Amino acid sequence: MNNIEFVKSLYAAFVSGGIDRILAAADPQIEWKTNTDPALLPWGGERKGLREIAAYFSDLALNVDIERFMPHEFHTGSGFVLVLGHTSGRMRRSGAHFEDEWCHFFKIVGGKVMAFHQYGDSHALVQAFVGGDAHAIGLPTGAVESLAPRSH
Repeated sequence: MNNIEFVKSLYAAFVSGGIDRILAAADPQIEWKTNTDPALLPWGGERKGLREIAAYFSDLALNVDIERFMPHEFHTGSGFVLVLGHTSGRMRRSGAHFEDEWCHFFKIVGGKVMAFHQYGDSHALVQAFVGGDAHAIGLPTGAVESLAPRSH
């Protein structure tokens, strides 16, 4: 099995709830990073090792209902696979819908995932998670109206 087929098998395991298969395919010292702040999204930040990766999937399942998960471009090189894709779903906390365009990077050595980096639309995810304007988090009442509009 080549590296792209390997990654596709991991995505198939994810979609079917086979988290144990993903963990079995990971190096015990795997490094797992997302570009989301764990203070804003419980599954965000950096993790290391199988126990922390299992906690990532648990945090994700507790907070997100994935409606559609679509990897659509696969690129490979020496020891890595880069995937572009799209996910849509709902946040359990707020009930808000989200659309997330993402990029996943897998470092693969000896048939095991050594590192995984996820780059997604963190703004869209945080907005949906809080169920409103993420810019207003922690701001005093009335402060939002005084802020200049921002583009993202």
